[in-house]
Amino acid sequence: MRRNTEDKTLEKNYIQKWRFLIREYELTKAKQHSQFRFITDFYKFHGTNRQTFLKYYHHFKSSGKNESLLPQNEGLNGTQEGL
Repeated sequence: MRRNTEDKTLEKNYIQKWRFLIREYELTKAKQHSQFRFITDFYKFHGTNRQTFLKYYHHFKSSGKNESLLPQNEGLNGTQEGL
């Protein structure tokens, strides 16, 4: 039986999706995209929330690491309340 705990397919797909969105965003921002004239068109087409996209975009640009495109736990400042 295959061990799903070591399967990185979801992570690879998530990173691939965000890298694609970043390329599309940068082309749109530079006014070089053939389909999108405005950034709002980009957000609407991809069904992306502006704040969420920019959060991941800035994390990726500041770190340069693909891992920064993965969802992060931003809960309770590292505390484990409720245990």
